[in-house]
Amino acid sequence: MSFSSKGEVILIIDDEECIRDSCCQVLTKAGYRVEMAMNGEVGLAKAKEIEPDVALVDLDMPGVSGLEVMGRLNEASPRTVRIVVTGNTSIDLEKEIIDKGRALAYLTKPFSPEQLNIVVRKALDSRKQRQGKEGFHGS
Repeated sequence: MSFSSKGEVILIIDDEECIRDSCCQVLTKAGYRVEMAMNGEVGLAKAKEIEPDVALVDLDMPGVSGLEVMGRLNEASPRTVRIVVTGNTSIDLEKEIIDKGRALAYLTKPFSPEQLNIVVRKALDSRKQRQGKEGFHGS
């Protein structure tokens, strides 16, 4: 298996195998290293272990909900940028998640490979900007 020269790691946390697999194909083709988790508990453990750059988190999962995963990711991997993935099209839910700082962006299923790539790139750009600002605090 070849790893991205970019070195950027994306973690997909979704209980639907077809979503994990299709996201993995798209993101691997774009040059990212992709890790997958089939539920929230496994996702949180992986996030703590690998500290991904971006986590795509499904809201509607059995067991630990996506909303809880989003909150707990702050402790498990604080530098990880979170993206919500869901079939729920509620504008109120989207606004609540983004306003509370739990996620940078929101992807509604079904989404295209282009939409996925754009949102992941936006998340990575945001992460780099945030890291740049943190670097200046000690000067």
